[in-house]
Amino acid sequence: MSDTITVNPSHLTDDDWARMRAFLDAARAKGEVVDLSARVELLTPAEVAKRLGMSRSTVRRRILDGDLKAIKVGTHHRIPLAEHERFSGELMLRMAKASAADIEAELFGE
Repeated sequence: MSDTITVNPSHLTDDDWARMRAFLDAARAKGEVVDLSARVELLTPAEVAKRLGMSRSTVRRRILDGDLKAIKVGTHHRIPLAEHERFSGELMLRMAKASAADIEAELFGE
C-alpha cells in the first residue's frame, strides 16, 4: 500500500479517526508497515497576509517587531501555523476591544 493520509491533529474529527483506523486496518491486513511522521506546517508571510487581510509588508513589520514569531528558512521567514493562529486570535481580540471602546464612547461619551 503506497497510499498516504494527511491529518491535522489539532482538528481531528470523528471521520478523520475512522479514516485513520481504516487505513491502519488495511495495512495490517496486508502485512504492511506504516510510517508515521509529524511536521510543523509553515506559512509564508504572503500566505499569512492573505489570511489576515493585510499586506505582506505589514506582516514583515510584525515579525521584525516581535509581535509575530517566525523562523528563518535560508533567508526567508516562515510562520508556524500555530503561531499564525495565536496571532490571529490576539489580533481579533484587540480589534473587538477597540470596537467596544468606540461604541461605548459613542453611546456614553468619553
